[in-house]
Amino acid sequence: MAGKTWDVIIVGAGPAGAVLAYLLAKRGLDVLVLEKAHLPRYKTCGGGVTFKTVQNLPFDASPVFECKADGGILSFAGRQLLKVELGWTVAWTVMRGSFDHFLIQQAVQAGAHLEEGVGVQGVEQLSERVIVNTTQGDHSARVVVGADGVNSVVARSLGMLTDRQVGVAVEAEVEVPPSGLEAQGTYATFDFGALPHGYGWIFPKQDHLSVGVFQARAGVATGLRQRLDQFIACQPALQGGHILHFQGHAIPLGTPPTPLHKGRVLLVGDAANLADPWIGEGIYYAVVSARLAAPVIAAALADIRNDLSAYTKLIRVQVAAQVAYARVFAGLVYRFPGVCSDLLSRSQLMQQAVFSALRGDRTFQQMSAMLVRGWPRILIEAIMMEE
Repeated sequence: MAGKTWDVIIVGAGPAGAVLAYLLAKRGLDVLVLEKAHLPRYKTCGGGVTFKTVQNLPFDASPVFECKADGGILSFAGRQLLKVELGWTVAWTVMRGSFDHFLIQQAVQAGAHLEEGVGVQGVEQLSERVIVNTTQGDHSARVVVGADGVNSVVARSLGMLTDRQVGVAVEAEVEVPPSGLEAQGTYATFDFGALPHGYGWIFPKQDHLSVGVFQARAGVATGLRQRLDQFIACQPALQGGHILHFQGHAIPLGTPPTPLHKGRVLLVGDAANLADPWIGEGIYYAVVSARLAAPVIAAALADIRNDLSAYTKLIRVQVAAQVAYARVFAGLVYRFPGVCSDLLSRSQLMQQAVFSALRGDRTFQQMSAMLVRGWPRILIEAIMMEE
């Protein structure tokens, strides 16, 4: 389709790009998705898809769910502090390769076009279109979306988000004996004593466990593989297991108050540095940013001014504000991980506030207000549990 000018070109077929392609194709727009990999491909990720993420997907993704997590284990440096059956599903686990492939298939079925194995080298803005330079030649579109991850080529080529801050995670798929799978059950494990300024996790999958450590601090992370090995060694469910796959990757720590659009280009998901700075959840923000971007793009294409500024405003109000509250909470947890873990294990009020925010029943702002108002009760519950 050389020489064609698309309505929208989306760079990247991850959750943000796939959901946006689906929504735009459903609106009747001519959409091209460019993906550098051949799908499905392995994607480093714990693979936790939270309840609030599932609620925001525009279609049913249950065919690729592996397991559900309806309970939580809180530990500190390998010592279990709390094991709770919540009575409702917090998240479903997925293999990201299968999950991402399923999402982009929904977009293609809705009418979007997908080109795989195409590496984007940069974008160039002209007065009425954008040129996307790729390894397979140039493409043009009236609007271009960078959905190409935390190391976004689209963002770099336009000088966007030059001061982005990212944390680092290392993750492994671990095959364990049947006894290990049984011991983990349908519980998600979080250990805030696994490493400084971060946490370790275990998520159940159908036939193995996803395990990782995340350092939620900008800068060069060192010794994370050693921290992961130490974390694995102190978790009972992981004993006797062996690593099937190991990989590290950067995780956004939340976007600063900066424009996420420039001319005819905007950024979504990890490319926009949208993620929870506490636990690093990015899929939810990928889906939400896609849902916010779709009507703005459609309106811009119908308007001769092609103004995408409404997208940045929506992100600031509906996403960045909540990320700011999450960042404050994360700062407290990572500065005092032992104290915060102990309080969470003892206080039912604190558990209610935190778990409901993870599930999506409360925003981080509402969670913060609940914790501030309930601080005396949290302390009383902690003291009574100690006695």
